[in-house]
Amino acid sequence: MPTASRAQQYPTKIIRFLVGFPPGGSADLTMRQLAHRLDAVLGAKHLIENLAGASSTLAAVQTVRAEPDGHTLFLGSNVSQVIAPSMLKLSYDPLTALAPISQVTTSSSLVAVSAGYGVKNWAEFLAKAKRERDGVFYGTSNVGFQIPAVQISRIAGIKLVNVPFKGGAETVTAVLGGNIPMIIGTPPTILPHVNSGALVALCATSAERSSVMPDIPGANEVGLKGMDSVGWFGVFAPVKTPLSTITQLHAAIQSVIADKSLLQALGREGLEPRGSASPEAFASFQKKEYEESTAIIREAGLAAN
Repeated sequence: MPTASRAQQYPTKIIRFLVGFPPGGSADLTMRQLAHRLDAVLGAKHLIENLAGASSTLAAVQTVRAEPDGHTLFLGSNVSQVIAPSMLKLSYDPLTALAPISQVTTSSSLVAVSAGYGVKNWAEFLAKAKRERDGVFYGTSNVGFQIPAVQISRIAGIKLVNVPFKGGAETVTAVLGGNIPMIIGTPPTILPHVNSGALVALCATSAERSSVMPDIPGANEVGLKGMDSVGWFGVFAPVKTPLSTITQLHAAIQSVIADKSLLQALGREGLEPRGSASPEAFASFQKKEYEESTAIIREAGLAAN
């Protein structure tokens, strides 16, 4: 937990943001849009470091080990804080080793197939998938996308076979190249290729249509009743970061999230800004997500990418 102390001037140097995914993806995009706006609110300068690997837990470990002064922050996600800890042996406890500050975005993942697969919508895909004796091979860039795949397989009664990749760009390249027919991934990875006609978006993994992707049906709409798999990003600090700094950062993030220009910038990529009422509320949200995802992972016997 953050520590209470006398209020100190903050920030006093460059704020280092650690991102556990490669440049160009939804995490990197979110952090860059957030960071330069936080500079204006905090009167700060920032540095973004992409430390990809181990489902973004490498960046989390670096944050855990950092000086708890608010100048090293981590853009965590449902992958690093909820899903990966349920599947990997980590050197830290995701619920206690980092201090939650605020959620910053929410987004549905997308289910898409190559245009060459020969289907135009979910109904056509479902009919074809049921005829695939060996199942439909789908690509993912991290363990988080395996959960909606398990739910789809169970609800729709089809066999899906995971093919893991190191990043979203590599995954979509495999689909576009005809190596595998299907991808489950983030909107920034998939939407440009849907817009070009190279991929066909079958559905979002959220229960309802996303307000920032209104043309893509939600899970309920295509018959995947009970499915609602939504990802998120949030900002974390090392434990023992002064409470005054956590409070200041939380307030600054809420100010940035209220900026309509952020909604415009992230909305184009299928991401929706969303804050937290308090750091404590964000911590409770993370704990609930962890408990629910752990149950699904254990029941399905999922393995990490």
